[in-house]
Amino acid sequence: MNERNPLNRQWFYSGFRKQLKEQIGPEKAALIWSEAGNEYSRILSEQPDLKAHKGSMVLPAVALYRALPAAGVDAEPLLNTYGDRMGKRFAGIVHGFTSLPGVSRFIWKHVDGIMNKMSSEALGYKRRIVSNPPEMYGVDILSCPYHELARDLGCEKAVLCICHMDKAYMKGFHHIRYERTTAVSEGAEYCDYRLRFDPSKD
Repeated sequence: MNERNPLNRQWFYSGFRKQLKEQIGPEKAALIWSEAGNEYSRILSEQPDLKAHKGSMVLPAVALYRALPAAGVDAEPLLNTYGDRMGKRFAGIVHGFTSLPGVSRFIWKHVDGIMNKMSSEALGYKRRIVSNPPEMYGVDILSCPYHELARDLGCEKAVLCICHMDKAYMKGFHHIRYERTTAVSEGAEYCDYRLRFDPSKD
């Protein structure tokens, strides 16, 4: 394994290499990981400005999405399963933190500001607020920079793994109920984020 592979420094995808070894064997996994690293380096050499923000999450997914089919492996289910797994892992962390006394109520009190920072126009999002607390915080994400970058690189579905992670981890909040039924990465017009404060939710 080439330890200079730039994917080795992408913490979010480090577990995917282990998953590959378990599912398709170490030799084939090593070849795919190496080829994906080469693809990642090639993209960055052509567009070095993509390294920051959205690129740090999207480019490894795009590189893997290209390398897996070239080796005869269906990329989408593997990456989406990994996104689900990582999302559940993060959900446990989020649940533990928001279960501390007063934390979930503090987050809900500032939910509009938190969501504004997470999906701001400065980060490349376009959105529409549909409801404000206290009843519900609802926002439609009309355009997502992760999806747009993957689409521009010709691998629109590569970011589905990020969407799977997002949907899973957001369910970890103590006392805050989260729903999302649509996603632009799945062909919808918007991602419909809906959050409600619910003291009965563990």
